[in-house]
Amino acid sequence: MNKCSCCSGGEQFNKPVLGEYVCYCNKVTEKDIVDAISKGANSVKEVIEKTGAMKNSNCAVNNPKGTCCYPDIVEVFNKHKK
Repeated sequence: MNKCSCCSGGEQFNKPVLGEYVCYCNKVTEKDIVDAISKGANSVKEVIEKTGAMKNSNCAVNNPKGTCCYPDIVEVFNKHKK
């Protein structure tokens, strides 16, 4: 899965710091990701499809970190997928 279109440059990601949302552009929470996993999402790609994360993204503006949310989604997925 590629990073979102607004963050497709070669920047390095900082360690994810989760706030109210994991994906601020589409208001996807950690609970939304956990729910997607419990409903059968077996990959980060499937989580993104089920939650609507990273669609019409503008992370540089919406995310308080000013970076793509993809690493945060991956971290939450890895934290909850067993």
